[in-house]
Amino acid sequence: MPREDGVIDWEAYGVLLKAARLANGYTRGRALSDAVEEKTGMRISERAIYTLEDASRAPSADVFFALQQVLPELRDPEYMKPLFKRNGIEVMLVAF
Repeated sequence: MPREDGVIDWEAYGVLLKAARLANGYTRGRALSDAVEEKTGMRISERAIYTLEDASRAPSADVFFALQQVLPELRDPEYMKPLFKRNGIEVMLVAF
């Protein structure tokens, strides 16, 4: 279970992750998993995708950033804004 005292509301993240997955045409978690592996080389299981969506767990930093590479909404500060438990949190995005 994700930390209760964290900066991010992981239940809200799960809702936005699922919405972004579906908006990008990944009707199954497996399709997103395959896309992440193709784009980043990192393997995320379909089950892991679903546990993130239902907030059973929080993603590691690697998974958090890998998903951003496939789902552009997750890089958009305005899209991500509802995730933060307090106002005034800033999102830093970097391209390499």
